[in-house]
Amino acid sequence: MDKILKDDLTSREVSSRTQRFFHESLHIILEPLKKAGAEGVEIIGGDGCVRLVFPVLACYVADYPEQCLATCCKYGTCPKCQARADELAELRQSAVRTQTWTMDVIEEAKLSTNTSSAFKTTCMEAGVGEGVFLPFWHGFPHCDIHHSITPDVLHQLYQGIFKHMVEWLQSLMNEDELDACIRSLPPCYGLRHFKKGWSSLGQIGGKD
Repeated sequence: MDKILKDDLTSREVSSRTQRFFHESLHIILEPLKKAGAEGVEIIGGDGCVRLVFPVLACYVADYPEQCLATCCKYGTCPKCQARADELAELRQSAVRTQTWTMDVIEEAKLSTNTSSAFKTTCMEAGVGEGVFLPFWHGFPHCDIHHSITPDVLHQLYQGIFKHMVEWLQSLMNEDELDACIRSLPPCYGLRHFKKGWSSLGQIGGKD
């Protein structure tokens, strides 16, 4: 696997080049799908019949860092909506991200800046990733990468919502009280029972 040469580059420049390298690679790999998605391709089904199929980029499964990388969203923001990092806890609904909106931010940054540093700053201020000039998904028919992103069960559910719940409970009671409550829960089929409480656990896995 090719690596970015880091000699004489700042960490920000390395990050930007890595992002562009990722998108350029996927652009080459997935280029044939653009024509197939627009014009269709004949596929023989299991019943022997030939059908005209239009393959689309419908689902992209990745952890949160790669979600940000694929959708060109600023790390710490939401790949699905335009809420800024400091607005994620608010109850109001934010406008959804779309490919058109993301590309408009990138194109506006290209036109309004003269240096790479200024381009990155303009994109980051709008909540868009700093290093990509042309995302791999640009030009795909019937596709919106922001809609294709699926939730990351480990990081966004187990370590996100559940970990937040645990920290919230720990702020309401000390470890002894929390352990006593957990030990007192009656055993239930299919539910893990922690006989020694919670605080004795070193690392929590998804099953726990």
